[in-house]
Amino acid sequence: MRLAKMIGAAGYCSRRQASRLIDAGRVEVNDNIAQHLTFVDPSDEIRVDGKQIDVFSEKHYVVYHKPVGIDCNLNVDDPNSLCHVIPTWLPRVFPIGRLDKDSSGLLLLTNDGELTNRLLHPAFKQEKCYEVIVKPSFHNRSTNNLTLNTAFVSNMNQPIIIKGKQTSACEIKLLDELSFNITLTQGLNRQIRRMCSNLGFYVTHLKRISLANITLSELAVGDFRSLNADEIADLIALTNRA
Repeated sequence: MRLAKMIGAAGYCSRRQASRLIDAGRVEVNDNIAQHLTFVDPSDEIRVDGKQIDVFSEKHYVVYHKPVGIDCNLNVDDPNSLCHVIPTWLPRVFPIGRLDKDSSGLLLLTNDGELTNRLLHPAFKQEKCYEVIVKPSFHNRSTNNLTLNTAFVSNMNQPIIIKGKQTSACEIKLLDELSFNITLTQGLNRQIRRMCSNLGFYVTHLKRISLANITLSELAVGDFRSLNADEIADLIALTNRA
């Protein structure tokens, strides 16, 4: 197996992050500085920054109800970092995807690198559902475009470009005059906020309520829970079928 894939599968970090570590000369295989073309198997000793990686470590899958104000980075120097709230009973885990600091809701954390790659890869198109509340911009107020309607739903499905990538069709369910649920299969940077802003509405509340087959349900803000066996099996089955 390629080294970066092995590091990702071990749950140390994502495959892309592993490639950066290899580029930086921070990875050793059997006491030798590793290269990208290095192939490894479980009998090899892999170290990152001198610390050995256990490729057979137990896999953990955890849901966190992220509050507004927590940053999904794992930077120990950032007092608002996610790493400061992860329970001590968990091993090293990392989030599957991100929620921006101003958003709340479901965040899935794991040390299963292969599952992470599958859930994040665009080809697998796993659904993510959000609850959104907006308010009209000054321009919309001046033109009396104050509430959401069928035209808003139609226009939200018109593609826009975000950092060189085009938005895809989404599913929207209006809840009332200024709130809706939206289901995406993309995860572009601040995508929902940018889509709404493009139509003259500012997002005041953005909460992820589901990812693939996992729902937030009644989990309290700031709490963690481990996925049960059925949820894990269904999640793995979903990514294997894609």
